[in-house]
Amino acid sequence: MNYFQKILIKATPIMSAVYSLFLYTIILSFLGFYLDKKLETFPIIFLSGLISGLILGFYILIKIINNQKNDAI
Repeated sequence: MNYFQKILIKATPIMSAVYSLFLYTIILSFLGFYLDKKLETFPIIFLSGLISGLILGFYILIKIINNQKNDAI
């Protein structure tokens, strides 16, 4: 196994966490935007979805980073 493959194996959990942060933020924001347009309450539900997506995404990111640190010890 070469050096590049070792780096990719170590980086895979972090890439996954960043991907989930991005997806949760985008999905919940679009869901909030859609519901706001349908219920004519813009930007209340949109902002709630955006903040919820960020909180959920960062929670998963921190959880994965902490697991990776514990595995390294």
